[in-house]
Amino acid sequence: MAWIALVITLLFEQVRPLRPGNPVYRAVAALADATARNLNAGRRHHGVYAWLLLVGGLSLAGLALYVVAYIYSHLLALAVDAVVLYATLGFRQFSHYFTAIQGRLAVGDFASARALLAEWTSRSDVDADTRAGIELEPAEVVRLSIESGLLLSHRRVFGVLFWFLLLPGPSGPILYRVAQEVAQRWNPASRGSAALPTDQFGDFARVAFALIDWLPARLTAFAFAIVGDFEGAFYCWQRLPRSQFAADGTPTIKARVVILAAASGALGCRVMPALESARYFNEAGLEGAGLVEPDVGALRSAVGLVWRALILWMLVLLLLSLAAWLG
Repeated sequence: MAWIALVITLLFEQVRPLRPGNPVYRAVAALADATARNLNAGRRHHGVYAWLLLVGGLSLAGLALYVVAYIYSHLLALAVDAVVLYATLGFRQFSHYFTAIQGRLAVGDFASARALLAEWTSRSDVDADTRAGIELEPAEVVRLSIESGLLLSHRRVFGVLFWFLLLPGPSGPILYRVAQEVAQRWNPASRGSAALPTDQFGDFARVAFALIDWLPARLTAFAFAIVGDFEGAFYCWQRLPRSQFAADGTPTIKARVVILAAASGALGCRVMPALESARYFNEAGLEGAGLVEPDVGALRSAVGLVWRALILWMLVLLLLSLAAWLG
């Protein structure tokens, strides 16, 4: 049933994708801000209560709706799964820009490609820096497009699918996406966050999402390695320091670093910013891990990498669904 819900969602999204500023996203953002306004007293434990109330409450509400639907009809439960997946997945939200930028660069229209990239990153929640006001070189436009596309494919697709597989019904996708939203909006330093005062209220939300995203990020990196150059991806991944946990509970190696390192090796080109790449891939005699500078061809390869990873995830979900049905 889960696999059928995913296929229905992806097919429907190809026809009618949700816009980034759709009513569902706006409602969750407004609810996150309202919760912060009413419960933020500047202490960490207030943030814990607010997180459990909002993220836990919405996840349990989604699960309860699914259970009630399942009791009445399996088809109704399937519809609940599909509707929630449609609201939480966002494959077309980033693939549209990916394709559009690729088309502009292919005909040499770098100005339009830069404008599309700036529009894309301003509407997304990735940490890519477009260096507003500076004329980016074509290679950097390509690199930033690849970086944004790969990170958004994880946030909008693969991370959601992991929690959809792990938790019953639609509770997993709701948990992942709402936890991501509150982690951004309750921390002033996060991209796209609300204008909240600097205090400890958002600490728990930030740590909670980092832990929620820890395993999905590594599975996304592993999927990129499988469907790309496995040896190159594994080599670049190995160059990263061993992941540990800081005093506040967050992993010392961020999810984006793991994903971009593996993707760099899988594609054979530099996906990380130059300084970040030099920090990790500085082995004597093989500086930069032998990665070439990105070009338009690398952008096409990145699109293919994401599609192959999606097919891999769908095959895994199909096998798990068949195993559950036969068992």
